[in-house]
Amino acid sequence: MTEMFALFDLWRRQAALAGGMAAMGPAVGYVVAARLSRMTVEAGLPTSAGLLEAERMVTEKLAAGVEGGMAAGRVLTRLNAAAGPVAAAGVMVAAGEAALRPVSRTVRANARRLSRRG
Repeated sequence: MTEMFALFDLWRRQAALAGGMAAMGPAVGYVVAARLSRMTVEAGLPTSAGLLEAERMVTEKLAAGVEGGMAAGRVLTRLNAAAGPVAAAGVMVAAGEAALRPVSRTVRANARRLSRRG
């Protein structure tokens, strides 16, 4: 019976992970639109603030991706100790959750920062 509860918990966590990815959609859309519009305005005559934002855009993405990948890798080291397929799937979902955290945090922070600049 505990296997069934573990399976239900796994489904709940998978749904929450998918929901977390979908919840980032509006913030991602805002960040992309805000940055594209600023890059378009700056295309002819870049300012130092525009160049700084372009640099920040790249470094933040890289940092969030590396942090998420390392977090997922740390979680995946538990995969070989999983007691069965449901436990292994649980470890993989946990890796997805760990990878999503820094990306989600960065996207939300960018949306807040870019919305303040008007």
